[in-house]
Amino acid sequence: MPPDFLTVYPTIVPLEQYRIESRRPIGEVRMTHRLFEDPTRIAGVRRYQAGDPLNRVHWHATARTGTLHSKIYEPSTVMGATILLDFHRDAYPKADRPVRPELAITAAASLANYLSLQRQQVGFITNGQDAADRIRFQGWTGDFRTRSAAKQVAEGMTENDRLRPVIVRTSNRPDAMLQIREVLARTELGNGLTFPQLILETECRMPRDASVIAIVGRMTDETAIALGGLARQGFAVTVLVNMFDEYDFAKAAGYLVSQHVKVRHLQDENSLRSAM
Repeated sequence: MPPDFLTVYPTIVPLEQYRIESRRPIGEVRMTHRLFEDPTRIAGVRRYQAGDPLNRVHWHATARTGTLHSKIYEPSTVMGATILLDFHRDAYPKADRPVRPELAITAAASLANYLSLQRQQVGFITNGQDAADRIRFQGWTGDFRTRSAAKQVAEGMTENDRLRPVIVRTSNRPDAMLQIREVLARTELGNGLTFPQLILETECRMPRDASVIAIVGRMTDETAIALGGLARQGFAVTVLVNMFDEYDFAKAAGYLVSQHVKVRHLQDENSLRSAM
């Protein structure tokens, strides 16, 4: 008799704040601080100041008043993000399961939900495996000779070295969040691509007008260098380190700071509310 499958959607935590932006001069989100000014949005006019470029001069106001005036532009930025989730089995020791992997899923779902509500582009990439894909690939006989064999299949612990990442293309489509939620509900720890390999494989799929938010369960030199490489290519990279211990987090943060990558501590659901 074939089994029935139940999809359990991940928890979504409402975020109190979001301070991860892609520093681009043209964007959809108005900012209160002036990182960049959007030349497509004129906020007002002021008297010309020495050093103002000629393309800032407001010629109509200058002609009307007889004095040089310059345009003032609104500050803006882009909030959209591609969420990278490290879901390799080696990233989460057995002592951390299932708490830390579940928190990583919750964080990814909460970020995607927030960006979707703000009508910003959002995408998702992971090296975890899709449970539906695993069942299609490995099958499900339902006939187990031992209890341990049944438990191993039920927990998705069989080896699967397939190297195809799970990708939801970054976009502002209305159904993007629904697709990401479906994928997250089926994502399991995998044995395929390592996180540095995942970045190398998928960096061409990440739009440069969106931030990169990486959720990692452990930090190595290779992972930090790969994330630093994205930052050096011009991506705005922020890493959520999914660890409970403050000392372990400090060690992981040291790797990232040396690569000039922003880092936040993902300790529990409460920290997620204010970590962004």
